[in-house]
Amino acid sequence: MAEWEEVEEYQTFGYIDDRYLSADSASRRPLSTRRPLSRGPHERRPSLHRRYHSDNEAISDRGSDFPDFHDPESLPMRAHPISVPRVPSPPIPNWPRLHGEVSRTKQIPSPPPLHRGSRKRVPSLPPRNRRASSPPSKFKQASSPPLFSHRRSSIKVLRPARSRTPRPSSPADDDAYYYSEKRSQSPGMKSRRHERNSYPVPGGFPSAPGVILPEDSRSDVSTSRFGWRPWSTKTPSAATSGSTSRPSASRTSSSGVIGDKIYQYNELRELEFRLIRILPARMSTIKCEILHASLETPPHYIAISYAWGDASDTRRVILESVSIPVAASLHGALEALREKRETVLVWVDALCIDQQNRDERTQQVQMMTRIYSKADSVAIWLGPEADDSNLAAALLEEVASRADSVKDVKSLISAGVGKPDFAAVVSLFERDYWRRLWVVQEVFNAKDIVVYCGSTKLPWDVFRLASHVFWRHKDDLGYYFPGGNNQKVSQNQSTYSQVLVYQGPGSFPDLNSLIGFGEESLLEVMRACRRKLSSDPRDKVFGILGVLPQEIRSEFAVDYTLSVKDVYINVVDYILSTTDSLDIICESIHFPLHTSSASLPTWVPDWSYMPETTALSRICDFSAASTTKTECRFADERRNKIEISAIYVDTIILHGIAVGTLCTLADYLMAFLHWRALLLDSGDNEEEHYNLLVQDTFCRTLCLDQVPSQWDNSTDWLTVCYFVFASLIRDRLPRLSLDRELRRYASAKVNIDSGARRQFLQEHFGSRMMGRCFCITEEGRMGIGSGFMAVGDVVVVPLGCSTPVILRPEGNRGEYRFVGDIYINGYMHGKAVEKWRSGEKELQKYVLH
Repeated sequence: MAEWEEVEEYQTFGYIDDRYLSADSASRRPLSTRRPLSRGPHERRPSLHRRYHSDNEAISDRGSDFPDFHDPESLPMRAHPISVPRVPSPPIPNWPRLHGEVSRTKQIPSPPPLHRGSRKRVPSLPPRNRRASSPPSKFKQASSPPLFSHRRSSIKVLRPARSRTPRPSSPADDDAYYYSEKRSQSPGMKSRRHERNSYPVPGGFPSAPGVILPEDSRSDVSTSRFGWRPWSTKTPSAATSGSTSRPSASRTSSSGVIGDKIYQYNELRELEFRLIRILPARMSTIKCEILHASLETPPHYIAISYAWGDASDTRRVILESVSIPVAASLHGALEALREKRETVLVWVDALCIDQQNRDERTQQVQMMTRIYSKADSVAIWLGPEADDSNLAAALLEEVASRADSVKDVKSLISAGVGKPDFAAVVSLFERDYWRRLWVVQEVFNAKDIVVYCGSTKLPWDVFRLASHVFWRHKDDLGYYFPGGNNQKVSQNQSTYSQVLVYQGPGSFPDLNSLIGFGEESLLEVMRACRRKLSSDPRDKVFGILGVLPQEIRSEFAVDYTLSVKDVYINVVDYILSTTDSLDIICESIHFPLHTSSASLPTWVPDWSYMPETTALSRICDFSAASTTKTECRFADERRNKIEISAIYVDTIILHGIAVGTLCTLADYLMAFLHWRALLLDSGDNEEEHYNLLVQDTFCRTLCLDQVPSQWDNSTDWLTVCYFVFASLIRDRLPRLSLDRELRRYASAKVNIDSGARRQFLQEHFGSRMMGRCFCITEEGRMGIGSGFMAVGDVVVVPLGCSTPVILRPEGNRGEYRFVGDIYINGYMHGKAVEKWRSGEKELQKYVLH
C-alpha cells in the first residue's frame, strides 16, 4: 500500500467531511486535490490526543472506527466511553469555506498527562517541521466531533487557577501566543513582538497615580499597575535630602533585553511641595533631581511660568537616572535656566505635581498662590527664538527707554512702517504664553520677573512699560498701521495696532484695581480673564482664585470632582447672593451661536466660550433698574431654573441684519444701510422735523447714546454720523447708488479728516454694533441688542440689572430662554422703574431655563 502524506486534523462543529476518507475508499480524491479547508464559523482548533502515545492507540481505546463517510448509516458516533449511547450525527451540511488559520498537526507522541494536583503550567509545543513524516497507518485519524454547540471551540490546555497576586506576563506560557505568533514564523526567526516600548499585555490597565512612563509626555501620563517586575527601591542620594526614593523596575522581553525604567512620585505631606534641581550642564541631556520642601521654610528657588504647548512634541530629560519625555516648551525653559557650573532649584507644575493624582493636584493648586509668591523670582518662558524675536526685544527696550518722550515715540512709530521691527513685536505678542489663563496669577503673585525668549533675557518692566506706551499711542498706531491685506497678522484679522495695544502684556488686566470692588471682584476678574485659555473648563474659575481676596477664595474649594455645570452655577449663585445684582446673567452671550457640552441653562455664562463681544454694562455706565436690588430664586433643587422679577417694556416686531464678530469695514457699512432702510420704511410721518428727530435718535442708538460732548447739540451728531458712513460708502463702493439725503451728508463740511474716518467709526460705533442688530418694538422704540434676537421676543428690565434684557417664550410652561442684553432708547437710566413705582407698569415673574 502506498504511503500517505500527512493530512490536516480537524475538530469541527459536529460533522466530518470527505477529507477523512479511508485509504482504500474508492471515492477518495487524489492527493493533489487535498487542500486545507479554512475553518467555518463553528469549527474548533485541533485538540491533541492527551494521555495517548499515538493516534492508533487513541482509536483503539475509544472504540471508534472510520467507516465510509458517504454512507449515512455508518457515520461515527461521539468518542465517549463505551457506556455513553452513540447518537448518529446529522447529514453533512454544505458549509461555506471561510478564510482562516489552519493548524497542522502530525502523529507524534503527546506529552504526559497532567495530574489534577499539579500547579505546573503545560508548556506550549515547539515549532514543528511542516513536512515531517508520520508512521504509516491505514486510516488518517480525525478529532472526534463534539456535541452540537453554537460556540466556537478552541484548544483546551489545562492550567492551574490564576493567582490573585499580579505577576509578570510571559508570552511563551500562552497558547494563544503559540498559535498566533510562533506558528507563523520560520524556525530560528526571532520574534519582535516584545521589542516595542508599549505595554506588553493587550488591553492594558488603568493609569496609576504617581508613575511617569517613558512612553508618555509630561507628568499627565497613563501608566499600568501590572505587567512589571516588583519594585527595586534604590537608596536616595544626598541630593534629594532623603525626601524621595527612586523605585525602579524593568521588564524583560523575549530577547532578554532590559526595557525602560519608570519613575514613581513619593507622597507629599501637609504644606509640602516638590522642587526640581537642575544639575550643571555636563552633557547636552538635561539631568534633574526631585526633592521635597516645606512652604513654611522653603529654600531659594525660581518658579517657571510657561505655556504647555503641544503635548505630542516632546523631548527627553533624565529625572534621577530615569529618562522621561517632557513637552518641548518645558524642555526649552529648563535649558534656558540651566547653568554651566551650578545647580538651579526650580518649581514647575508639570513635574512637581503628580497630574494623575486628583487629590494631590487639588491640594497643590490651592497652594500655587503661595508657591509663586514665595519664589525668589518667576521666570517667564516665551519660547525659542523665532520670527526675529531678537529684533522685537531690541525695539521693546528702545520704546521703554523713550516712554517719557511723546515726540520720540511718535517718530519711532512713524519710522517703523514697512520695517520688520514692529512685525517682530507683533509676532512676539501673539505667542501662546499670553493667552494662557494660569499665567495671570503667576505674574500677579511674583516678587520679581525675568522674561526669557531663546537666548534673550529681559526684565518684566521692559515689557510692561512698552505695553503702556503702545496703549497711550494707540491712535498713532492706528494711523500708521490701519490694517490691510498686507498687515493682517493673525487668524482673527487683527491689525498691528490691535495686537500691540490689546495683546501681549496688554492682555493682562489691572488686577490691583479690580480686586478693590469687594464682593464684585469675582465677576470683574472673570470678565477681564475671559479670553484666556485653559485646558480644563473648570480652571476658568479655579485659575483666577489666586488673585482674589481670601474671603472670596475660601468660598470656592478647588474640587475637580465637580462638573463644569456645577462650578459655573456656583459662580452665579455666589454673585447673586452677595451683590444683589443680576448683571451676571448678561455675560451669557449667545451670538454668534455656539454649543456647549456642559448643558448649561441659558442664563448661566459659559466661561469657556470666548466671545468677541461683551455685556453692555461693561461698555457704558447704565442703570436701567435704578437702585433696585435683584429679586430672584432658584425654581428647582438642581438649580437649572431661576425665577426673576422684571418690568415688562415692549415686544420686538422688526429687526435688521446682525453684524458679525469677525467683521470688516464693509460689514458696518452694509448694516448701516439696511438698518436705516428699515427705519425709514417703518415711519408714517413725512414731516421733515419729525424725520430729522427720528434719524437723530437712530444715530444715537447706533453708538448707545455715547455722543462726544462737542457734537451733543441739536442734530450735530446726525450730521457727523451720516457724513462718516455715507462718505465711506461712496469711496469704498462707488457703484452703489445712495439716496439724495445721504449724498448731501457725504459732502457735508465736518471737522474730521478723511484719513481718520475709519478710526472714528471704529471708536464710536465698532464695539457697539459688533455682534448686535438694530430693532424696532411694538410701541415704536428703537434698540440695538444681541444678534440672537427674533421677532416676538420680549424686552424686560429685571430688578437689580443694569440693562434691559431679551427673553424668548418657549414651551407651554410659561418659561423663557435668556437671549441677551439690549439697549432701548430712553430706558437705560431707570425710566422703567419710575413707571412701575407710579403704577404705569407692573412687576412680573419670569422663569428662565
